[in-house]
Amino acid sequence: MSEEHIRQLRIHFDGTATLDHTLPASVLVQALDRFQRVVHLIAMAEEGREVQQRARVTREIERRFPLVCSLPEQGGYALPITIGGPSAQLFDEQECEKIARNTRQAIEAVNTGDARILGRIIPDMFYRRNVLNALEAMQPGRHSGLIINIEDFNEQKIFDGSTAPDKIRQLLAPQTSEVSPSDLGYVTGSLIEMKFNERRLSLKLPGSNRSPLTATYSEDFEPVLLSHPRELIQVHGNIVWNDDGTPQSISDVDEVLEIDESSIDIFMVELDGTVLKPKHALYSDVSFDRETSLYQADGPFDILLNALTRPCLETQLYEELTMLWLEYAKTDPITLTQDAQQLREELLDSFEEISNAN
Repeated sequence: MSEEHIRQLRIHFDGTATLDHTLPASVLVQALDRFQRVVHLIAMAEEGREVQQRARVTREIERRFPLVCSLPEQGGYALPITIGGPSAQLFDEQECEKIARNTRQAIEAVNTGDARILGRIIPDMFYRRNVLNALEAMQPGRHSGLIINIEDFNEQKIFDGSTAPDKIRQLLAPQTSEVSPSDLGYVTGSLIEMKFNERRLSLKLPGSNRSPLTATYSEDFEPVLLSHPRELIQVHGNIVWNDDGTPQSISDVDEVLEIDESSIDIFMVELDGTVLKPKHALYSDVSFDRETSLYQADGPFDILLNALTRPCLETQLYEELTMLWLEYAKTDPITLTQDAQQLREELLDSFEEISNAN
């Protein structure tokens, strides 16, 4: 690629929700905000900015390396962007080209899951993890009908939104052999203390008189932590268990989840080449059992599910809807029992099947 176009990229919003070439404003704002943070973090890492307690983006970096958006394009919804520009304060074309090149190479390394190349581009582990977290946060919800790809000037994909999240999780996973997958899990507890200088939190386990659990966290988790003081949260990391099955300690925290009991709105169910679109509002009630630390979904078509986390609950719900459609709606009614035929009619009255092609 010529130096002339190295600063130009394309954020491509794709999926069934962009069939009309429109996009929710919240999705656009989130993607731009997170991608801008990626560029700023890479700029700070390149300049060797000292990492203290938080990766605060300096005002100077903000002025030198802004994202400049052009008119959106169709296909489902594509937004050309340029890293830096003459209208920005302190614009230096050569510096912007260097940061744009590093950004592109880092994105390509994430897309292929190449930890070695990513480590060469962003040697500092703290910056590297924050870049990965920002790229992961760009993506809309799994069942939103949207994915975000990143393309170069020639519209060639350098970041595949459908596969990159799995690559990011692999790159964020602890790299030491001391961590066994069997030790990884979730702990639910009330957030009772945060020490910002140490990036350390304390959890009080429900129904337990034991001393609180402590764990360090990345600053990317601070928004959810600050929004839920004294409330239950779920923390994922490497857990050491007591003989009675209670957690003794937790380390290598890589996820913090709020307890969310809001209903799950069902917008689209993706199948192979097609998508199910509800004809009327469909949702599943959600509750969280404090004693078992399990979520429960009470959904349409008499669906009852349990899961450890809300994302897992949502995944199970959509898998169940897919199964019901294939096993009942797509089956010859003559082969079904009377109850199964009634379920089939309910499914056909609730969904329409449309093409998944943009």
